[in-house]
Amino acid sequence: MHPLQSELDTDVPRTALLEIDFQPWIIELGHDPDALARAESVRAAQRATGALVVCTRYLSQDATDPLRSDADGDGARFHPSMTPLPGDLIATKFDRDIWSNPDLDAQLRLVGVEHLVITGYLTDFGVRIAAESACSLGYRVTVHSAACAGSTKDEHRRALESMVAAGATVE
Repeated sequence: MHPLQSELDTDVPRTALLEIDFQPWIIELGHDPDALARAESVRAAQRATGALVVCTRYLSQDATDPLRSDADGDGARFHPSMTPLPGDLIATKFDRDIWSNPDLDAQLRLVGVEHLVITGYLTDFGVRIAAESACSLGYRVTVHSAACAGSTKDEHRRALESMVAAGATVE
């Protein structure tokens, strides 16, 4: 048991909803605009079960790209319907893999998360990489395919097949 575990609520969620890149400029790149509404439904259902919500976002480290590099700018903001609420974790990545943020795994393990439910954009980039990396880290992973959108329908399908091959459950 982690030394701080005794200080944590013993009823902490063992499932976390990992929302990948619900930033308007990324959502616009997706093949399925209705995936956003389905992700909102998944969020509501997961909240109702007490799951921890983890809102991820991409920021560029290229200062010549002000849309994507300003942590306080429009490019960093979440879609209004997917804005983090008090108690949600916000995890920032500077490349396509959210697990390159070393704090994420540590924070999830600290509260006993073993199962990740994943939604997001783009299936063939951030979602696929997050799911496959989570499987390799030993998490049980469920991807809600209808609450994800790829750069194209075919890329979405190929990414889902890749996640299944890596050990994720795709619903």
